[in-house]
Amino acid sequence: MIRPTPSSELIRRRHPEWQEHHLRWRWMLDSLEGGQRYRQAIYGYDGRGLPVRNLVRHKREYPDPRDIAGPQGEDPAATATDDDYELRRSRTPVPTFVAESVETHLARIYAREVRRDGPEGLVAWWADVDGTGTTIDDWMTESIAPLLLTLGQLDVLMDRPPVPDGECIETRADVERLGLDRCVATYILPEDMLWWRLDESGRRYEECLVLEAVEGPGGVELRYRHWTAGGSTLYGPDGTPMGSTPHPFGRVPIVRVFDARKPRCRNIGQSRYEGVAERQREYYNRDSELILSDTTQAHPLLQGPEDYVQADGTIPVGPSWLLPKKKNTQGGSATYEGFSVVDFPKHGAESIRQNKADLRVDIDRDAALVQPAGRGGAAQSGVAKLVDHADGNNRLAKVAKALGRAERSMAALAAAVLGEGTPIPGVPIEVNYPADFDLFTAMDVAEASSEFQTLLAKAGTLPTVEGHMLQRLMRLCLPGLSDTQYAACDAEIEAVLAARASAGTVEVPKVTITDTHRW
Repeated sequence: MIRPTPSSELIRRRHPEWQEHHLRWRWMLDSLEGGQRYRQAIYGYDGRGLPVRNLVRHKREYPDPRDIAGPQGEDPAATATDDDYELRRSRTPVPTFVAESVETHLARIYAREVRRDGPEGLVAWWADVDGTGTTIDDWMTESIAPLLLTLGQLDVLMDRPPVPDGECIETRADVERLGLDRCVATYILPEDMLWWRLDESGRRYEECLVLEAVEGPGGVELRYRHWTAGGSTLYGPDGTPMGSTPHPFGRVPIVRVFDARKPRCRNIGQSRYEGVAERQREYYNRDSELILSDTTQAHPLLQGPEDYVQADGTIPVGPSWLLPKKKNTQGGSATYEGFSVVDFPKHGAESIRQNKADLRVDIDRDAALVQPAGRGGAAQSGVAKLVDHADGNNRLAKVAKALGRAERSMAALAAAVLGEGTPIPGVPIEVNYPADFDLFTAMDVAEASSEFQTLLAKAGTLPTVEGHMLQRLMRLCLPGLSDTQYAACDAEIEAVLAARASAGTVEVPKVTITDTHRW
């Protein structure tokens, strides 16, 4: 007989994959949020007991143990006057590359219509997914999609609304009157999904442990909720059971949706913006070096006679900021030692500025963000524009496909909750995201159409070769079409070239090779 697990041991469970990735998840969320959260975030402590932050500390910036600042969380500007590290941390603006990339991609995707169809109950849920009147479009664009793309994964909980205080449920009419037959969706951050056990397929939770933050009289209080296929049990911080809630769903009503999966993990997602976050942190550190350099070297050094330097390292200055010159009376004549100004060399700083520009270009390339003037400010040719736009459309199509897959998983779970464990009968669930995103400007479309028609008018000499080239060019100009639409376009191109070849309207030029050594 299997003995029940003590509750104190239950709430201490942590999945090995959670232990490996929870700091990374928090860092990715900080990168998305930016601002003070990114600046103040702590990811552990180094060998000298100082916090590990996004801003990397130089060896020379470690303070004397007797001079370490006060409690963590205070304004970094408080110690920025005599601490180079705190000066860099307080004065360096936090870049927002992750948020910019995610928002740019989602703005393109959700600018097009997402087509959804399903049973009547699910359509009603799409109009209010969280019980507060939020539509599925708003919920996806404002909450789910940014978190899913940034983290690579997200857990979504579907449950019935809680019974209001003082209400007694006796009949089905009471359930409908209080709206307890609805489905309410919430998301769980990966760092709060502490432990889990999957079924044999690896797609469903058989049980899991979730950390919950509850607003109490004394502030935020932590609770632990253990979910099983038959219900959930809430535990206090010390493992004391605080109540159980059964449910009729026959499964844990939580689904983990993915952008992509890590190859060597069973239940961990891979973020496509991790490289952007790495470059954001590097840009943040290099920007801080420039700020320190420009701040400490903004004023040139003054070099003068050693006799004027006092014991405390100061130089006496007279009224109206007059700096006297040293008089030399040796040799029978009076001379004066002058002062000179020593400027700091700026070659190292210029190298850092160039590194920052290179990082920004790498971020654009990693996120497939098309620059109107071309990479590095150079003018783009027509072919380069086609390649950039085609690559951008393909990237967006992959993101849209992942979002559609996640929505279908959530919709299937919502339908199961609404049907109390049995999917709602009726129309099959369909969620279709766009695959064409109109990345070309009006001028780009006009130029591409004119050039394509010019090439087609001159074609006919090599029908097979030119057919393949024109079909490929057509796909670059018109990304995101369905296979049926591409097949119809290919047929039109082949028909035109076949007609030209059979009519013999194009003469094949004769080529004479006079010097074989050149080949």
